[in-house]
Amino acid sequence: MTNEIYLAPMEGLTGYIIRNAFHHHFDYIDKYYTPFIPAAKRMNFKIKNDISPDNNAGIIVVPQLMTIIGEEAMDMAHQLRDYGYNEVNINLGCPSGTVVSKGRGSGILADPEKLDHFLEELYSIADMNVTIKTRVGFNDDESWPRLVEIYSKYPISELTIHPRVQKDFYKGAIRLEDFDLAVSAIDQSKTRLVYNGDINSMENFNLIKERYPSINSFMIGRGMFMHPSLAAQIKGVTMEEAEYRQRLKNWHDEILNGYLELFSGEKDAIFRMKEIWSYLKDDFEDSNRIWKKIKKAQNVADYKAAISTIF
Repeated sequence: MTNEIYLAPMEGLTGYIIRNAFHHHFDYIDKYYTPFIPAAKRMNFKIKNDISPDNNAGIIVVPQLMTIIGEEAMDMAHQLRDYGYNEVNINLGCPSGTVVSKGRGSGILADPEKLDHFLEELYSIADMNVTIKTRVGFNDDESWPRLVEIYSKYPISELTIHPRVQKDFYKGAIRLEDFDLAVSAIDQSKTRLVYNGDINSMENFNLIKERYPSINSFMIGRGMFMHPSLAAQIKGVTMEEAEYRQRLKNWHDEILNGYLELFSGEKDAIFRMKEIWSYLKDDFEDSNRIWKKIKKAQNVADYKAAISTIF
C-alpha cells in the first residue's frame, strides 16, 4: 500500500498560504490539518479565511478542533460542514501550558475517566467523521494502556499518535514502546493508526517503517519544513538538485508574497519567514551563516538581501 503523508497542524505555520505553496510546488502531501480551532467560540474572520474553500482549492483539508465537550465539537463541526467539510479532528495532544491548564489538548490525558466520558458523549452525537490526535500520557505513560483501552471502545476511524507525553513537549526520545502497544492492541481494521513524531529525514522514516510495516499513514510537521521534498522522497520521487532548488525557491517566494499580502506590516511577514527558516536552514550548507543573516533582517529589503545568494 502506498504511504500516505499528512501535514501536521502547527500553529502560525500551516495555514492556507503554506498549504497552497506545498500543493503548488511539492504536491506529494495527501492531507493537510489546520492549526486548532477553539470549538467553544464562533469562527472569526481569520479562521473563516483559513478554511475557506476558495483558499484551499484542490487540497484535502481537515479542520482540527480544540475542545473536551462533545456538544461544542459537533456545533463547530456543523459550522464547518457549511463550508463543505465532512471530517474534523480532535486535538488531544497539544502540550501548551495555556491549553492543558484548562484540561484541554493533552491535559485531558491526566484523567482517563474524563477522556472516556468525553468520547462517549462525542461519538453518541457525532453525525460526521471525527478523528483523534493524541499523546501517550500526561506526566508519564503509566496510564497509556488504559488510554488505549478507552480509544478502542469508540468508532474512531483514524487515531494519530505522537508517542510522547505532555511533559516531553517535543524533546527527548520518542516512546516507541507505547506505539508498539497501540499497534498490538487496537483493531486496525476499524481504526487506522497514524504515526507522528520526529520524522525529519528518510533515515528516520525508514527506521519507523521497518519497525511498523503495517502502518501506512504518517503525519509530519517540523520535518516538512526542514526538507520540503521529504514527502516526495518517501513516495519514491527523485529530483535533480537543480530542479529541487528551483521548486524550493518558488515555494519560498509564494509563501513570502502570500504573507506580504496577508499582513498589514512587513515585520509580521518577516517574522513568519524567520520561523520557517529556523527549520529550513538545515537544508543548506553553511546553515549558521545563513541563519545569522536572516535573523538580523528587520524589513523586506534586509530579508531579500540576506537570502539573495541562498538559492
